[in-house]
Amino acid sequence: MKILVIGGTRFIGRHVINLLLQEGHELTLFNRGKTANPFQGKVKLIKGDRKLSGDMLQKTKTHNFDAVIDIIAYNENDATEATRTFLGKVNHYIMISTRSVYQQPILCPIRESDKLESDPNSSYGYNKVLAENKFLEAYKNSVFPISILRLPAVYGEYDYQAREWYFIKRLFDSQREMLLPNFGLGINQREYTGNIANQISCILKNPQKTIGKAFNSGHKHYNTYQELVQIAANLMGKTIKFYGIKNKDMPYYVPLASDGVRVCSTGKLESIGYVEKYSVVDGLTNMIKYFTDYPISEYLFAKRQNVNMFDYTFEQSLINNKAIEL
Repeated sequence: MKILVIGGTRFIGRHVINLLLQEGHELTLFNRGKTANPFQGKVKLIKGDRKLSGDMLQKTKTHNFDAVIDIIAYNENDATEATRTFLGKVNHYIMISTRSVYQQPILCPIRESDKLESDPNSSYGYNKVLAENKFLEAYKNSVFPISILRLPAVYGEYDYQAREWYFIKRLFDSQREMLLPNFGLGINQREYTGNIANQISCILKNPQKTIGKAFNSGHKHYNTYQELVQIAANLMGKTIKFYGIKNKDMPYYVPLASDGVRVCSTGKLESIGYVEKYSVVDGLTNMIKYFTDYPISEYLFAKRQNVNMFDYTFEQSLINNKAIEL
């Protein structure tokens, strides 16, 4: 199958492309060429900017593709440009969306039929909803062959955000005590990128069951934040004692450690034949190995908040004065 991947060189796309190459597909990337292409000689490259009106249409008009995987459709304009470019030209178009499209407050497990975000102040999720709606409108009006995959928090090799670095670095540094926001009770379903690649492959193989529909992604089993960190500690052979603190007393935001439950139902995806390949343990094992070889030099979440999230002396003072042992 001839497949065009829009984006594809930073994180999720690298896993998707690796799998599709293994499956024997002929791949072409469309992106601005600003990130180094790790697939030199294995895929074709079309340099272009989807944000420039007409550029994607102009750059791809002499090419023929069976399917498109769109990893970076973020808003209505992106979807409009995509439908304009590929209407009547491809047999399948997969948009990567997000769990953030669901309206707050969230009732779990979240199902694909639940209400979608309608508040423009929730900009990321709201704009993804507008993109989804534009694609689905094109499906209803012109049979545009769209399928939508809604991702939860994603982790894995090549993750430049590295949300799990908060606890992985502490384990690398052999810290024996760790402070957990909300007493480590938050449940935030994740998905390993290797599974996402398999989900996309499954959707591609089942167009009759997937076109015109949205599907949730996510690990079949999920953990509290404390349980997740404990799994990582066990994998690394580390012994650690946990201390819990109220969110309001935490001096900075720890990604995906907040209170509440955020879990999506994946039954609809499983109904088309998808079977999870990588468990949370498998995903963390691969991620830890990657960060062992390629440690993070600058943690984006610390930089954005202008804080030192690895000041262990300060952390110890919080443990001594405000935290309780778990």
